[in-house]
This record gives sequence, structure tokens and C-alpha cells, in this order.
Amino acid sequence: MSFAHLSLKNRVHLVLAAVLALVVAIGSVLVIQRVRQAVREETRSALQVIEEMSEALTRQPPLPYDQIQTWLVTLERSGQIRHIRILHAGKAPFVTPVPARESVPTWFTAWVRPPMQRVEYRIPTLDGPPFRIVLMTDPGDEIAEAWEETRLFLGLILALAGGCFVAISWTVGRAFQPVDAVLNALVALERGDYDHRLPDFPQPEWRRIARAFNHCAGVLARTRADNRSLTRQLLQVEEEERRTLARELHDELGQSLSGIRMLAQSIRKCDRPERASEAAGLIAEQVDHLFALVHGMIHRLRPLVLDDLGLVAALDALVDDWHRRRPDVEIHLDLDPAADRLPAEHRIHVYRIVQEALTNAFRHAKPRTIRVQLTCVDSDVPHRRWLQIHITDDGVGSATPLHQPGHGLRGMRERVESLGGRFELTTAPNQGFALTILLPFEEERCDAHPRHACG
Repeated sequence: MSFAHLSLKNRVHLVLAAVLALVVAIGSVLVIQRVRQAVREETRSALQVIEEMSEALTRQPPLPYDQIQTWLVTLERSGQIRHIRILHAGKAPFVTPVPARESVPTWFTAWVRPPMQRVEYRIPTLDGPPFRIVLMTDPGDEIAEAWEETRLFLGLILALAGGCFVAISWTVGRAFQPVDAVLNALVALERGDYDHRLPDFPQPEWRRIARAFNHCAGVLARTRADNRSLTRQLLQVEEEERRTLARELHDELGQSLSGIRMLAQSIRKCDRPERASEAAGLIAEQVDHLFALVHGMIHRLRPLVLDDLGLVAALDALVDDWHRRRPDVEIHLDLDPAADRLPAEHRIHVYRIVQEALTNAFRHAKPRTIRVQLTCVDSDVPHRRWLQIHITDDGVGSATPLHQPGHGLRGMRERVESLGGRFELTTAPNQGFALTILLPFEEERCDAHPRHACG
């Protein structure tokens, strides 16, 4: 299994083991280097002592051969020639015996043993040729002692590294215990179980993650509930609109067409001009009624003036229609002509937002005055241009802002957020409502609708 497929916990353990192994390796190298230096210095110091004694003998007057040999035996027994082997040739050849040593690993000996040094001296004698002495370094004893200390020290390092690994692994394991719970919660969220919640973990970091996850899950649950409610409301409104259109078509259009048909038959059978003229006038009235009925239906489905004359003219027509229905309420309209440069797919959303806001104001606020303002504004953060829709009234208002708005305001908010805009609603008792909406202002290309100028 590659490193990329390991879990985060196993990755941490692997990295920790690698770091501790590196620390142990570096520590071992440094210890061995220090031991090698110490062995070299100790051997050099011992050789220097014997060299000084041998040089002193060479500077003295000639001595008897047996006296020099006795001095060497005494020197060997005194232990002053440690790490040095003495060889000499003469009447009785002499070699310093090699002491018994504990077994030392070959690799350690190869690492710390310094290069062998060999020195030869000739001491004049009274009764024969010069006494030949050969000094050779032999740091075996020092290496054996260094191996004992190094083995103890390396064992201590390994024990400490192992203890650190166990302690840190245990700590990391406890720290990663909530990971499984978080992963299971994310899987539940992926399945659509927005009611799943994480416990309050003892670790502060995981506790913050749990609270953030629970908050997100709650928001998603509320959003899903709102979307379902909006979907049901939209389906209900759609069916209600179809029912209304069907009723009007059946009642108004059917009756009017039946009346026109009867009047037309009566004209064909009538032999008196005045009766025919009266029937023709009734037909004209019925046709005018049908025109008004069809125009109202078309306006509810799609305001044609929006496509023919633009957003400003469509909003003027919308306000005029409310003036005819509610002449007791003043509606002040302040529209920026630049709003007509919005793309057609955005103009219909602005129209529906203003239409829904006016409907809510007349239905709930009981206002005397309503102000509708559309302006283009610039902002630095983020740096872009916005279309601001500001609608206020002097109605009854509310004691607190609407945290749980009705279907109309909720649908309006969803429409604004789907366009990347911002929605803000404020109110106070007896001070009406103030609705501020910001929509990204994107101008229509000149070739999109050649009927309109892009200026």
C-alpha cells in the first residue's frame, strides 16, 4: 500500500517512526565519532608516555643489557604501557602479552580503531649491540571499554525513542478518536440525513468542528424544509392559477362566446334594422369584455410590455394597475433608466420581485404610502456594479424582523439568492417595512435584442 492510500493516523505514525529512527541514527553516528576520537587521543597519549621513557634511555649513558630488560618487565607489570605493545630482539626476545578482551563487534572496531602507529628505538648497551625496542599501538582495551559504554548509551537512546513513539502514538490515537465519528457524520450528511449530530467532544478543536458541523447540518435541514415548503407552495400556486384560468375561460369566455353566437343568429333572423343594430352593439360589448379578460390573463402569465417597451415601462404599468385598484394608497416610483439595459432574463426577475413586494405591502402592511426606487450603485468590496431595489412603506410594521417569513418573502429571498444578490428586510412597530435588494448589474449585449438601444 502506497503512502497516499494510508489513513491520516497511520501517516502520522509512519512519519513519527521515521523521525525517531533518524534521530537515533544521527545520535549513534555522533556517539561513534566521539568514541573514535577518544580512542585515538587515549592511544596517542599512551604512546607518547612510552616514547618519552624510551628517548630518555637513549640519552643516558650505556646500561647493562640485563638492566634494560628488567626495566621493560617492570614497566609491563606496572600497567603503564596500556594500549601499547613492546617488542624487542636480543638475548631474550620480549613481547608484551595481549590481554584477554571481551568480544567487540567487528563493525564497531572498524569504525573506531585509529590507524596503527609503529615506533622503533635503539638503546646503547655496555655489553653488546644496541637494545632494539619496537613500540606498536594496540587500542583493543580502550575499544572494549568504549563498546560497553556505547552499547549502554545506544540502548538508552533506543529505549527513549521507543518510549517516545509509544507515548506519542497513544496521544495521537486519542486525539484521532473523533475522526471516525466525523467521517460517519459526513457520510450520513451525504446520504441526506441532516438530522445527524456530532457529540460534544472533550478536545476543544474537535468540539469546534462538531459545533460547526452541527450548525451546517441544521442550516441544511432548515433549507431542505424551506425548499420542500416552497415547492409545495409553488405547486399549489400553479394549480390554483390553472384552476382560476380554467374557471375564467369556462365562465367568462364560454358565456361570452355563447352570447355572441346567439346575438349573431338573432341578427341573421332579424328583419328590423334597429334590433340588428342593438344586437351588434351587444356583440361589441362582449368582444371588449373578452379582450379585457384575455389581456388580464396574458398579463398574469407574462407582461408583454416588459418585452416590448422594457423594464421601466413595465413597472410604470404595474404601478398604474395598482393605482386603479387601490386609489387610496400613494405609490411613488423612482426608476433609473439604466435598468432597461439589464438582460431580458434578469428583467423578468426584477419585475416579479417588485410585483411580489407590492402585493405583500397591500396584503399585510396596510400602508398609506409606498415608495419604489431602482438605482445603479457601485461597491468596492466586492468591486462591481449593483442594481439596488429599495421598497418602503408606512404601514403597521412588526415588532421584530421577520426571521420566519411567509412564502412570498421566502420565495423572493430564494429568487434573489439564486441570482447572486443580497436580501435585507427591516421593520419596526408602526414604521412599516423597508426592503433592500442588491442584484449584480450586467448589461445586455447590443445584438441580443435589436429593438432596444444599448446606451
